Amino acid sequence: MMKNKQLIFITFLFLSLTNCTTYKLDVQQGNVIAEEAVAKLRIGMSPEEVKSIVGTPLLQDDFQQQRWDYIFYLNKAGKQIERKDMTLFFKNNKLARIQK
Repeated sequence: MMKNKQLIFITFLFLSLTNCTTYKLDVQQGNVIAEEAVAKLRIGMSPEEVKSIVGTPLLQDDFQQQRWDYIFYLNKAGKQIERKDMTLFFKNNKLARIQK
């Protein structure tokens, strides 16, 4: 009799847990790339001027120091809602090109 009660309890517990929905966190990662800030960028700006406008890049390759990558994405409930990428290229320590 006791084993039957335990078996019923364990079965009930297992079935109730299998119906649980997994909660997925909202994840925001990277640099927010505001269009107002991007509009302020000008070819010929120094790296310091660029940083003061759009901040420090998320990725900066040690082998390509003249390339800065700004990446932003937002995931809600495990699904990507928004993603923006921007790459800045420098030549002779001046902003040479903006790729979006």
